[in-house]
Amino acid sequence: MDDIHATGAAFAGTLQELLHGSEEFWLWLTYLGDPGTIFLLYFPLAYALQRRLGVTVLWLGLICEWLNLVFKWFLFGERPFWWVHESGLLDGHKLRQFPSTCETGPGSPSGHCMITGAALWPMVMFFTNKSQRGVQRYIPLLLYILLMSGIGVSRLLILAHFPHQVLAGILSGVLLGYILKNNVPHERSFMFYTLASLFLMLGALLVYWGMSAFGVDLSWSIHLATKWCSKSEWIRPETRPFSSVTRSAGNALGLGFALCCPLYQKLHRKTPSWRDRGISLLLSVLFIKLQQSLPLPSPPLLYYTLNFLRHALCPLVVIILSPYLVSGLDLAGTHKRD
Repeated sequence: MDDIHATGAAFAGTLQELLHGSEEFWLWLTYLGDPGTIFLLYFPLAYALQRRLGVTVLWLGLICEWLNLVFKWFLFGERPFWWVHESGLLDGHKLRQFPSTCETGPGSPSGHCMITGAALWPMVMFFTNKSQRGVQRYIPLLLYILLMSGIGVSRLLILAHFPHQVLAGILSGVLLGYILKNNVPHERSFMFYTLASLFLMLGALLVYWGMSAFGVDLSWSIHLATKWCSKSEWIRPETRPFSSVTRSAGNALGLGFALCCPLYQKLHRKTPSWRDRGISLLLSVLFIKLQQSLPLPSPPLLYYTLNFLRHALCPLVVIILSPYLVSGLDLAGTHKRD
């Protein structure tokens, strides 16, 4: 693998030279591909377009995030920003790091490409089916290809991944999106979502404990990321493996609370107007962004617990709270006119 890694790192160096001066654009694309953006932006947007589509995007995001973590634990993928120093085959000091570079999990496959690629696939199919026949029908697919290609290039540029990891992420993301989009639990009991949340949490713990029992140190990537990151403040706790586990499990439980809440049927008896959908979308993004901006304490157990609870609120904000506030505004407006 050293030859593959050396070629990939050299290619990243070439990209940094060719794209010098446009780093802010590529960092923005990396943000658009961040799995956290699924819960902050893509899920609320999809839910505003169609309730069923929103649930599909959220479910694919949380399931694929869990699968991506398990794949990474078994594949032991290096990341360029530490490999260039550990291997000594290239001068790592000539390659630049960025605030989004220093992710602490293993590198293969790319989570940005795999998780976001899978979650956005149902949206591509939604717009494709809505489009007229002819060239317009392929515009959503073209935009999807451009976005995923841009995200892939951004991950190479900032030394977060090697080319083969990006390619593996995109291919697995499209495949999972295609397979799972028709197997989403839209009408299940609250117990189903509770068990799903427990499975995601306990399943990850069992894999972790099982591999640790065989002498596998699954924290190896955290040590290397901490060792070779240019700035310590770039090491973000939300990139740690169990942060993604608590995020996925929390969203699964929150989805169950939202869909099984007595208010759900009352709020969705009729199809909302596009004005109401737009206001609800803005409120959802605002509330979730505000919630995500609140700092969490550093002790691991407390951090993961609060991270779980924070993400359990995400579906409730989008599916219950924001539509409830919009319906209250509509009711107040009606009374005022009367």
